[in-house]
Amino acid sequence: MNQGRLDRTRFERIEAYVLGSMSADERALFEQELAGDPALRSELELQRENTLAIELGGMERMLKNVSAEHRTPELDRDVSGTNWKNYLKYAAVVAIVLSGAFWVLTRPSTNERLFAEHFEADPGLPVAMGASTDLAFSDAMVAYKLGDYSEARAKWAALLQADPGNDTLALYIGSAALPTDDVAAAVPLFENLHAGSAFHDKAQWYLFLAYLKAGDPAKAKALPIDDSPVYGERARAIKAELE
Repeated sequence: MNQGRLDRTRFERIEAYVLGSMSADERALFEQELAGDPALRSELELQRENTLAIELGGMERMLKNVSAEHRTPELDRDVSGTNWKNYLKYAAVVAIVLSGAFWVLTRPSTNERLFAEHFEADPGLPVAMGASTDLAFSDAMVAYKLGDYSEARAKWAALLQADPGNDTLALYIGSAALPTDDVAAAVPLFENLHAGSAFHDKAQWYLFLAYLKAGDPAKAKALPIDDSPVYGERARAIKAELE
């Protein structure tokens, strides 16, 4: 009996995750468990499939109800050898197949899902205006903090041309590129941030996520970020899901 209660609790947690009814903390804890439990991941996928089947079953019932409301005596009789019930059955099957295919085709890949779950834009540097402040850099940082990533990139890019080795500019231009899905521009900027840079660990984390976004999990798994005191735990959890 105890095992049954445990199974029910596990089922309810999976159901809450699938339906999106978990709190942020519960979801984070559950995803940590997913990373290290292949059996739990399998149960999650099964529950997702069952939930989809239930939803599609509801669609079939809805089609039958609509048909019943508009049914006429003529539809009850066979027409050219085709019974209306058979027609409804075939229509429902087609609807289910098309809906299922749409769900499969539009479902995000594991890489895209992991990127979306773990990516957060860097908050940026404090902007302190003053006589000695680099006004061009600060102006771009204000745009970045307001979410105008294209404007920030354009302004910082001009500064980077004049100072190609500036690691601060490289980091934030790359950080502004990721939210706009310009992974191709972000990756080389993060890759070129050398180990001696104060931003190296942060750049490695964003590079790790950029590889996921680019659909290159092999490069993400090969990136030596597991021992990072700040990002290592999250990186290991993601790599476990990529196995």
